[in-house]
Amino acid sequence: MRMFRRIAVAGTAAAASAVLFAGGALAAVPYADGLVVSSAGVKVRANATTQARVVGSLRPWDKVRLSCLVQAKWVEGNIVWYRLHGQPSGWVSARYVHNYTVVPWC
Repeated sequence: MRMFRRIAVAGTAAAASAVLFAGGALAAVPYADGLVVSSAGVKVRANATTQARVVGSLRPWDKVRLSCLVQAKWVEGNIVWYRLHGQPSGWVSARYVHNYTVVPWC
């Protein structure tokens, strides 16, 4: 128990010093990282639905930036859609894009 307490205190001190070293505040990244996992690529839509106008496309294994997510039109068992950050602007189904970091809700 004593060893666990020492580790916990040391870990807390290290985390606190890392925050102080970074200037006292952690900068939030405005997007999450993602990757197109469809072998055929994916269409970028104007809205989070398969009925929306196609405004662009992404190739297989393209790296993308994801702004936020919503629950919308069901696509092959997945109801999550991601809003792209930057260009091309629009929405993609999470069925075809894997997120590597946490994506916030819109």
